[in-house]
Amino acid sequence: MTKEQFNREILYHASLAPFRRLLTEGHISRSDYDKIDTILAQKYRPIFVSIMPQN
Repeated sequence: MTKEQFNREILYHASLAPFRRLLTEGHISRSDYDKIDTILAQKYRPIFVSIMPQN
């Protein structure tokens, strides 16, 4: 993994974390969360997301 790939992983997960919290607290729907996740995945292109199982 290159430094750039590592940074993209960190940025993706850090960007998604507040939305995960909003989802678990019921402030946003699963559908909204999935849309946000898709946008962030397209933006940061993390490499581990495609191999990790969805919760």
